Amino acid sequence: MDEAEIAQLIHDDRAHMLHSQHYAPDHENPMIFVSGKGVWLKDIHGKEYIDGLSSLWNVAVGHGRVELAEAAAEQMEKIAFANGYNGFSNIPAIQLATKVIDLCYDNMRALFFTNSGGESNEGSFKMARFYWNLRGKHNKVKLISRPRSYHGSTLATASMTGLPPFWKYFGPLLPNISHTEPPSNRESVDTPNTDGETAEWLEEAILREGPDTVAAFIAEPVKGAGGIFTPSKDYFPHIREICDRYDVLFIADEVITGFGRTGKWFALEHWGVQPDIVSIAKAITSAYIPMGAFIVSDKIAEEMRNLPEDAKFMHGYTNSAHPTAAAVGLRNLQIMEDEKLVENAASMGERLSSKLQESFEGHPHITNIRSLGLMAGFSIVKNSSTGEPFDISEGYGKRVLAHMRDEGHVLPRNINDEILLAPPLVVNAEEIDQIISATVNAISEVM
Repeated sequence: MDEAEIAQLIHDDRAHMLHSQHYAPDHENPMIFVSGKGVWLKDIHGKEYIDGLSSLWNVAVGHGRVELAEAAAEQMEKIAFANGYNGFSNIPAIQLATKVIDLCYDNMRALFFTNSGGESNEGSFKMARFYWNLRGKHNKVKLISRPRSYHGSTLATASMTGLPPFWKYFGPLLPNISHTEPPSNRESVDTPNTDGETAEWLEEAILREGPDTVAAFIAEPVKGAGGIFTPSKDYFPHIREICDRYDVLFIADEVITGFGRTGKWFALEHWGVQPDIVSIAKAITSAYIPMGAFIVSDKIAEEMRNLPEDAKFMHGYTNSAHPTAAAVGLRNLQIMEDEKLVENAASMGERLSSKLQESFEGHPHITNIRSLGLMAGFSIVKNSSTGEPFDISEGYGKRVLAHMRDEGHVLPRNINDEILLAPPLVVNAEEIDQIISATVNAISEVM
């Protein structure tokens, strides 16, 4: 492709596309990708990069998997789309639902297919309200979320999201959705998470709102878009106990962590905790085709099997239970099992974590190195001994990101001065070492 063709594509992108989280200056010189293989991406100029965030945490089995294209084509030749509404179904969707239930927590029993993580989280909230209405507890309508959490971009899921930039210009937020805050009048007895939060924040929020009004609590096992903040070992066991004590459903947002990202099929396995509802998307198809779901436990599934005549679950999407997406999802999960990618995520995650720790131990500007499986992050600060941050306007995170991209050929992500890494689950030891080398060189050059 010559320079004139490239220039025309860039012009057309700027003229005709409104992108996710659109900000026009970001598209003065956009990266336009044309192909990928494994953990590698190739752009329109022919440059290759390690996909350091699995694109958007979702390309689990790597790029260029012909098997997934073949699965889609084979299904399209049979029947590309089938109505998934009441009274209709299709074979791939039935098979994928059965497979996901088999892989998920022991108490999970049924699922509803969506097209994205945001839809999965919104559906989870609606399911929580539906469940409590069925149980005659009509005042249990509120949802509690956490600061620095991300749950989607619909009006409801943006209201759940604990990141203020997602609220600006979209207000007012929906009522009956709130976020946990530090306890006001007592010292925490729990070990804090890597962002300082403890489970007692939830208990105080439930008491503040009134237990009889709270339908559900939603949490990512590892806060992803908020900065890869990991929980202490007692956090989720205590969360489960608090939810049980106050009769609150626990929704696990495993849109990022589900299907092996943390070295387990589902992340709450690390702490022996089972939620009531699980939201999934991303890695269920490795993003080769859009798909998601929310999964419900035995007690909710039992209510759904015995609905009163006037209580139909009036929720649905045209493309829910899409047979082509389901066929791709089935083949994707087969690849994960055949190639032992969950185990690879655990072992390569240990390598990534240990090498980050070794590389930056005692560094004057690097602190709070945290990881779980193939999710890792660290903070760039003015003084690592005190945790004093740089002024965000100095842009150290952006500068490190640019150096890793331009000189190291690695594409991570930054959130201000937090650097995040989450390569595809197919990553190997040599590629982990390349990521570490690019990171170390960027920090050395920029700092």
